[in-house]
Amino acid sequence: MQSFKHYLQVVFNPQVERAHDEDDTNVTDGVKEMEHLNKIFSKTELVFAWCSLLLVSVCIALESQTVNVYSTFATSHFNELSLLSALAVVKSVMYTASRPTVAKLADVLGRFEALVISVVFFTVGFIMLAACQNIGTYFAAHIFYVSGQVGIQFMEQVFAADTSSLKNRMFFVSLPNFAYLFAPWIAAPITNAITKHSTWRWGYGMWCIVMPVVAIPVCGIMLRLKFKARRLGLEYGKSVRNFKETMRQFDFIGLILFTGGLTLLFLAVTLATGPKSWSQAHILAMIVIGPILLVVFPFWEMVPKYPFMPFYIIKNRTMFTCCFLICCYSIAYFLYGTYYMPWLMVCKNLSVTAATNTSVCFVVASTVSSFVGAAYTKLTNKVKPVVCAGAAIYLLGLGLTYHYRQPHHHLGQFIVAQCVEGVGSGMMQMPMLVMLQSVVSHKNVVSSTAIYLSIMTVGTIIGEAIAGSMYRQSYPKQLAIFAPFLTPAQNHLVANNIGAALKYKWQTPERMMIVTAFNDVYRRMLYPPIIVASFIFVGTLTLPDVNVSLMDDAQNNTDGENAMPHIKGDSESESMDDGMGVHHDPEDIEALAGTTSSEEASFGAEEEKKI
Repeated sequence: MQSFKHYLQVVFNPQVERAHDEDDTNVTDGVKEMEHLNKIFSKTELVFAWCSLLLVSVCIALESQTVNVYSTFATSHFNELSLLSALAVVKSVMYTASRPTVAKLADVLGRFEALVISVVFFTVGFIMLAACQNIGTYFAAHIFYVSGQVGIQFMEQVFAADTSSLKNRMFFVSLPNFAYLFAPWIAAPITNAITKHSTWRWGYGMWCIVMPVVAIPVCGIMLRLKFKARRLGLEYGKSVRNFKETMRQFDFIGLILFTGGLTLLFLAVTLATGPKSWSQAHILAMIVIGPILLVVFPFWEMVPKYPFMPFYIIKNRTMFTCCFLICCYSIAYFLYGTYYMPWLMVCKNLSVTAATNTSVCFVVASTVSSFVGAAYTKLTNKVKPVVCAGAAIYLLGLGLTYHYRQPHHHLGQFIVAQCVEGVGSGMMQMPMLVMLQSVVSHKNVVSSTAIYLSIMTVGTIIGEAIAGSMYRQSYPKQLAIFAPFLTPAQNHLVANNIGAALKYKWQTPERMMIVTAFNDVYRRMLYPPIIVASFIFVGTLTLPDVNVSLMDDAQNNTDGENAMPHIKGDSESESMDDGMGVHHDPEDIEALAGTTSSEEASFGAEEEKKI
């Protein structure tokens, strides 16, 4: 009996283990720089930086909601509308490969440099989109634009992690998402106005003007801090770093293994459009080589001096569990979410605008609930109850979605089900990210965040692939059973063109037969997510009960001892904490300055008085 209790405790109430190796004292220059800049970050600068960053997040939200509309007009302009699917593949590959690369840029070159590079790529991409004269340039522009977009979004998360304590982290990592509370409703009037009174080129071109303007303040503040640190004598090693050392810090082999493995696996799943595709040589090669690279990746990470993701972090229970659960969540959501919009239009008789607004309810509920979870964590210092509650609510929401999907139920009931599901989603995604960040040292926060978000993308890929396979195999068969009036050619058209189904008027026998067939397919699509969500709920119970306040202290002490041994730890000096995780200590600045002139020292003292 005693051993059984011990087993239950090990499984459902494990000890919190920090992913930290005492022998690993190698810190990249970008991390050293940010740790030093945090010492001289004033509250005023921090507030202005966050205000600018929130404007950037609004631009990203509006841009992401509008540019897809222009893709149809642009490809039609070049008489290449059929290449939209190929364009989606290019964008998805860049989404997969960009995040780890930006993470390494931030850790090696610095946060300022990574953000500026991302903004430049974003701007260049939209300039190319607005000015392109052929489809090749249009595709190439998406490589720059998507890389920049992913980089900016990722740097928002990095900035939140750098400038907040773990106790407040959930609020700040959720803050950039606030734009999605209103952006979807603003996006439609913008696209309508652009397409009616201008051209798709201006729809793209406006963002190459807007984004650099709103990004200037936060980039300017970061640059000012770099100069201030230099005046105070806060050197962090860049003056003695050579090209060879830079290459070592990038860990190119590890980066290639991870991003290459994900990209090949993703391409194989995306390009395999039917059962026969899996027997093609290029698909088989990608489906074999991709996983091999991912398997080799953790073993390689034991070799370099500056690994992208140290092996002791990969094998950490909290890290592994959080990544596994977020992958399962993405699979569960996209198993049915992939065909959510077509289902709303065919089975609920919604217009494109109404279907879009309905789908936004999930996003809004998710955003709001993430702030509720942040408030709970702030008050209790606990993350696990939020994650467990989120998993339970998400499972309940899926059950309600399954029940209210039927045509005779009112649309309002279905929207409530989606809101419940969104609440559960918001209480899982960001809390698990914060839990993961709490068990790693500051120097590994960026890379662990990149791994977490990349694994989330893998789940999306798997979910979409399975959903596509289920749709292609089941829908034509169900149409043949429930809508026998369709000829084989009409059956194929209805299954592959939503307009063919919508041409049958609502409530007519033909339309309701098609609705019955689609509903039956959607019912089957909801079975796997409910099963996966059940496993997610059980999985959340096995997470350690992390106290973010205690982990924050442990993380600060560890970083102080290993990353910057000459700086006093929090236990040795009275430091001022502004509540956002930025510690200001005049003694630390004096210790760091060392050889600072009297004039520079007085400058530092004046800055501290402002704080």
